[in-house]
Amino acid sequence: MSWIGILLLVVAIYAAIKVVGALLKIALWVAILGFAWWYFGPMIGVPFPF
Repeated sequence: MSWIGILLLVVAIYAAIKVVGALLKIALWVAILGFAWWYFGPMIGVPFPF
């Protein structure tokens, strides 16, 4: 494998790790907001979406 191929592989692996980390962070925030809506919604009178 050439040096360019190795460099591209390393950059692709780094980018994939960053993308997965960002997706996990977004999923965690969605879960936190969903739980907050489910837990605090009835106390403040927010209706459920379904």
